Amino acid sequence: MFRDWSELDYTTATAANALGVDALDGFLARRHDGRLGTIRSDGWPHVTPIWFLWEESLLRFSLGASRLHLSNLRSDARATFCVGEDLERDGSGRGTIAAVAFGRATITTMEDDEAFVRAMTEAVLGRYRPTDESIVWAEDRAIVTLAPHRWLTWASPPTAPAS
Repeated sequence: MFRDWSELDYTTATAANALGVDALDGFLARRHDGRLGTIRSDGWPHVTPIWFLWEESLLRFSLGASRLHLSNLRSDARATFCVGEDLERDGSGRGTIAAVAFGRATITTMEDDEAFVRAMTEAVLGRYRPTDESIVWAEDRAIVTLAPHRWLTWASPPTAPAS
């Protein structure tokens, strides 16, 4: 369980550098671009950048109704979500933090519950852009909810003191 940078070595995804619940919650509460992976009908993975909302131990994504992820999930509900931040990029030497979630997704369409889809779309997309833009509502949307049953997390230590 991650406690302090000084306790970590420089490898990734070990028991020693796994994020604790509070650290994971704090990381996912911040705005990041994630990657959602689903399984295509031909068996290949389909992975794309995606915006997300983490609340009540659930990941939520707002997708246009025509998105391939939706048809993939209707055939096979398994999904993987990955988000990471390379803190070395800015030259500060602050390290890297990442989380990968594995779980089964559920889909809520506007036909199922329009009020929920609209509210969640506002909540998810509103973290990243104005939701009154016509492109957001150019087609019906669906909310994908991923309830992770397993996590792979890590935080690598800084290579230099943060300033």
